[in-house]
Amino acid sequence: MTQTILSFVFTSYYKYAKIFSVYQISNEGKGNIIVPKKSYLILIFFIITALAVAGIITYNRSKLESNFKQVELVMSLNELKELSYQEGYDEIELLAKIKNSGINSIAVHEDTLESLALSGKILYFSDKELNKLNFFIKSIDPFRKLQPSPGEAYIIFNDKNDYLRIKENLQRQLGEDLIRDLGFLPYTGLKVKGSEEKLADLGLGFSEEDIELVRNLGFQVILRFKNFPQVNKEDIEFKFKESDRAGKISGIIFEGETVLGYPSKENLTYTAELLKTKGYPFGIIEFAGQEGIETIAHQASELAVRVHSITKEEMEIISKQKATERWIRAAKERKVRIFYIKPFMKSNSNLIEDNVSYIRTITEELKANGFNTGRASILSVPYQAPKIFILLLILGVISGGLILLKNVFNLKKYQEYSLLLLGILFSLLLLFLNREIFLIKLMALLTALIFPTLAIINNQKYFLGNNNSKFKDAQDIPENYPSFILMIKQILIGFFRIILITLSGAMLIAALLSNNKFMLGIEQFNGIKISYLVPLFLVLIIMWLKVNKGKLMILENIKKPILIEHVIIMMFFAVFLVIYISRSGNFSFLPVLDIEEKIRIFLEKTLIARPRNKEFLIGYPALLLVMSMNYLKIKEFKIPIIIIGTIGPVTLINTFCHIHTPFLFSMLRTFNGVWLGLALGLIAVTIFYYLVKIFRKRINYEKV
Repeated sequence: MTQTILSFVFTSYYKYAKIFSVYQISNEGKGNIIVPKKSYLILIFFIITALAVAGIITYNRSKLESNFKQVELVMSLNELKELSYQEGYDEIELLAKIKNSGINSIAVHEDTLESLALSGKILYFSDKELNKLNFFIKSIDPFRKLQPSPGEAYIIFNDKNDYLRIKENLQRQLGEDLIRDLGFLPYTGLKVKGSEEKLADLGLGFSEEDIELVRNLGFQVILRFKNFPQVNKEDIEFKFKESDRAGKISGIIFEGETVLGYPSKENLTYTAELLKTKGYPFGIIEFAGQEGIETIAHQASELAVRVHSITKEEMEIISKQKATERWIRAAKERKVRIFYIKPFMKSNSNLIEDNVSYIRTITEELKANGFNTGRASILSVPYQAPKIFILLLILGVISGGLILLKNVFNLKKYQEYSLLLLGILFSLLLLFLNREIFLIKLMALLTALIFPTLAIINNQKYFLGNNNSKFKDAQDIPENYPSFILMIKQILIGFFRIILITLSGAMLIAALLSNNKFMLGIEQFNGIKISYLVPLFLVLIIMWLKVNKGKLMILENIKKPILIEHVIIMMFFAVFLVIYISRSGNFSFLPVLDIEEKIRIFLEKTLIARPRNKEFLIGYPALLLVMSMNYLKIKEFKIPIIIIGTIGPVTLINTFCHIHTPFLFSMLRTFNGVWLGLALGLIAVTIFYYLVKIFRKRINYEKV
């Protein structure tokens, strides 16, 4: 049994060494034996060990993600009130309707002077408004002594409890000196110093009536805390005590551009501590960029939940279908577990029913895609690989880098081991200095640069070699034309070698970034644009050196005349690079074409995990094409097509840099990209092969 296991390990080892082209043939006895080159032995060992560790980490991560399937559907009470008021619809009936359509939770905002006035709980006058009403006010007995002063506001309350709550909130945010009782209206009136703009934005606590209404209708409650400039620890604690009066809540989503406690890091840390003490999940709103949320998220990552919302401006122009697709994509691809759904405020038909139908569609689509609705799933167990695992992964990255360097430069053994030792010492130093996140980001970026480049360079014989061609020139056609089957076989071997090396790097990245902070987007892979661009330039430079036998040949090429075809090629690549870089990442100044959008939607619905267009439409077909060109000994334009083909492995590894995407989803996306790209590439290669064959036969015929 032991002998069988050892045999399997050594066989796997040699096969992996062969993929990296780091083997030599040794004659011992009667046959040839594949033996890894001694200088590569330790590097291959480290890479295999790192991949084994990566397998363990990604397996555990996948198990965690598989139990992370519950999405919370939330709507704002204020927005629903606005909708009911606009449509003349009963507020309670509307809430009941959206409850039945699938909404789980209602977000309750802090009261503002405006919302209190609209609800009829207060009368609110600025000094200017009061002066306009001066004649009328003076006719009412209690107000005869009132003399409005510039920069003052006056609040009259219906309820003593509201009076006490609002007064305390105002005193905390503005200071006791600026808040005065109206003596002739005890427990009813307040005089407040402050501009209208300043007072309008203040959060004044939560209405117990609103919370009770929401609870009685069967909703979970999410509170929207507002921050204010002079906030201190006592104020933060006061806010949380107010939340206690709301009873058990589903979570907190901070309102506005800053989170509670900002700008003081100490206050933000205190907010995080209270969140952990209370056990309140809190939302990280995608693309909102709330100031201070990162500090809180770092301190309480186990309670963080990704939130997606479509802005009011977008809701005015987006269709229900596109909005629904966007919600589902957020859940599937970005671990969003709270949908903060804004209602449509315009419709050509029944607006209430349109919104109910919209919510019901979202709910049904979620369930169709394997999600449940309810209280949002959270990664409550902090997931992070042990430091020894991180170190082993880093050794794999360094080893890959050294193999790449050895492919380009003639490194001596002492240089190789010195670089390996320096890499290990540097990593240990950063771990000792508690800079683990920085180290992980750095190594993930290096992996994204090294492995796609290595995949191409290590398989250069499939691009630049000519062992398969027995004729000396592209136009010297032998009677026995190169076999199509043999060509396809060679192409497939080269293609899958490239995929396996790139996938090795992808596994290392997936494992390196597998912890809560990266998975929830609190920390992110840095260098997306760099990882898209640098491997292309590295491949270009290395291939150029290979073709020119280690010489850059810059002066020689400068002296050559520039032909019109050179200008056209340079212009093409300039435009290509602009489009390529601008369309990489989440944001682009170039719009998505309608036909492209339709292809994306079709692929999403058909394949579940849509592969990236540039991967299967451009990268992989170009790789297959250039390998067929090499087999057919066509030299023209090979390097430019190799560069375009490099987009395939670059995009593959980039898929795993988006760590908030579930690992198995990324694997499925990669699989779909590979088989689609392979299919399209083989079609292109087949057409190309027979076109070349016809062309060469015609040349032979003309020669005769």
